[in-house]
Amino acid sequence: MILLSLLLVCLFLWILENRSVENCFKKLHYDLHINKRCVNCDEVFSVSSVLENDRFLPLLSLHLTEYYPKETEIQDAYLKQSYGGEHVVEQSLYIMPHERVTRTLQMSLNQRGVYRIGRMRMSAGDLLGLKEEVKTVENRQEIVVYPRKTDIQFIEPSFGGYLGSVSVRRFIMPDPIQTIGFREYTGREPQKDISWNQSLKRNALMVKQYDYTAEQKASVLVDITDGDADQIERCYVLCRSIIEYLENKHIVFGFYSNAMTPFGKTYIPDGTGRVHLESVLESLGRATQGISLSRERLFMKVLSYSAEVRSYILICANTNGLESILPMYERKLQTKLFVVDAGKEGAE
Repeated sequence: MILLSLLLVCLFLWILENRSVENCFKKLHYDLHINKRCVNCDEVFSVSSVLENDRFLPLLSLHLTEYYPKETEIQDAYLKQSYGGEHVVEQSLYIMPHERVTRTLQMSLNQRGVYRIGRMRMSAGDLLGLKEEVKTVENRQEIVVYPRKTDIQFIEPSFGGYLGSVSVRRFIMPDPIQTIGFREYTGREPQKDISWNQSLKRNALMVKQYDYTAEQKASVLVDITDGDADQIERCYVLCRSIIEYLENKHIVFGFYSNAMTPFGKTYIPDGTGRVHLESVLESLGRATQGISLSRERLFMKVLSYSAEVRSYILICANTNGLESILPMYERKLQTKLFVVDAGKEGAE
């Protein structure tokens, strides 16, 4: 009787041993969540890894190895450098039947660009440590890092003068006499321009429409032609500084670029407000160092959309050859272009 009981126990343990790791990943679900879609350089965001065991058996020996870009700074985690230059975060744990385990890491990225996070290697062992199953999971989530900010006080005097001090003052304190009508709110206008009286009358959000002499507009052009890596990155940094300058002055602006921008935009029409600014910042974050249009075709694109009086700010990675063609395009645009040379600005 004792021998039979012992045999039954051994049989049960043998079955449990074989089932403990068999098809363990089939009902082990992994998911990853990032709490932000776009961030600034060095801005902290959280990455949550979620594991759920839907089996009726526990996973008593589970080892996780997560891989993160080398530009990542991870807080409160055991790190080691892999041969591929990635950061590796490792953890050993056990998961009971029908249990969900969530781990959240705080991290930041120190360079502009687009990053995909979510590659992990899982290894699970049996009860006695005799077997092991390994699985690689690809559940990558995308996060975009904006260019860094820079102090543009060295170009601000000429920049402000170019836009016109009178126009800038009008934007700080708009003159109500210059209001010539009202139009529907599109979401790109600042909330201060909403006319609540007209909105109530027409049962729709309406904004004040100013005379173009009071409503200063600008187009910001990013030209990375013949630029090296540092000059191109400097273009994006200067562009961010300039569009935030315009936004702070409540100046409507549009955006053009001849950089290759996967899943981003190389042309963004006139607008203002936080949503508009973040749209341009995301495109700057997604921009690569490859070129999609020549300088001449970029100017032709600008000419095709130029229909109103405005200022033009051209940010160049390399100004070689610009002097020979700039006067012609200034005549066509009927205004002078303000040129920011990223090579010179970056050499200070």
